[in-house]
Amino acid sequence: MNESNTKPTLLLVDDEARITRSLKMLFRNEFNVLTTDNGHDAIEIARTQPVAVVISDQRMPIMAGVDVLRGIREVSPNTMRLLLTGYADLAAVIGSVNEGEIFRFLQKPWDVEQIRADVRAAAQVAELSFAAAARRNSGQVIDEAAQPLSRPGILLLDQDPVAYELVKRATPQGNPLYWARHLDEAMELLSAHAIGVLVADVLDGQASHVGAIKALKQSHPQLVTIVLTQLRDYELLVELINQGQVFRFHPKPGHVGTFVKNMQSALDYHKILQTLPEARQRHAVAKSDKPLLAGLSDRVMGYFRRFGVNN
Repeated sequence: MNESNTKPTLLLVDDEARITRSLKMLFRNEFNVLTTDNGHDAIEIARTQPVAVVISDQRMPIMAGVDVLRGIREVSPNTMRLLLTGYADLAAVIGSVNEGEIFRFLQKPWDVEQIRADVRAAAQVAELSFAAAARRNSGQVIDEAAQPLSRPGILLLDQDPVAYELVKRATPQGNPLYWARHLDEAMELLSAHAIGVLVADVLDGQASHVGAIKALKQSHPQLVTIVLTQLRDYELLVELINQGQVFRFHPKPGHVGTFVKNMQSALDYHKILQTLPEARQRHAVAKSDKPLLAGLSDRVMGYFRRFGVNN
């Protein structure tokens, strides 16, 4: 048997040959590595053969990386998508989440051990996703016991009444909406109700919710998070992608119609995470290099520790 047929396929997309050459050398022993400098070709490759993982550069002359990953998501939703960039490109960060639904945001120059760990993790998730898709295609049905019995709640963590009105307008009839002005309040509501979607600003006055958003993805893997914020901090948004697996970024005040679509997408995805446990692995978080619970109240820290989140 050809050894390449037993390895997962890694697709590298970059118009710089030295980048694809370096990455191919790094992964050729573990993966069947394909390379292209053209986003259209990358999408066609993913359409015609199983690709476990794709790494695309963002800045390319023919098609931006965000557009490549969006196209691959449409033709091969089980392929795990990673975006690579050497620039502090805020639009790329937001687009990678909202359009490409990426697994990781990678930065040049990369750390060899970190990129290896990220790609290996992505490949493991892809294997589960492709296997689950094959079972569904063969006629196996989803366990009815896993189906949600009631409509999930939506929790807003934000002091802003304008944000509340926006979320209220986007909340479908039948889905309960809860409003927490502070993190302690949010934890009480999460303890008392079945919450499917969290809408949160990353700042609460001078306090940050970043650590809590990351910790919540560890403690509640089925929770889908929309960040609603005026924040334009590139590094912080990358953290929230890799370590918090944020589902959507929505700028304040933003467009109501867009937010309505984001909310419906989040509710739909929460249902998938509930009924298909393997889908939760697609949102496994990278290890945080900062303490998640620093600065939180004893009450909030106690809540997270019940779920095994300790750092």
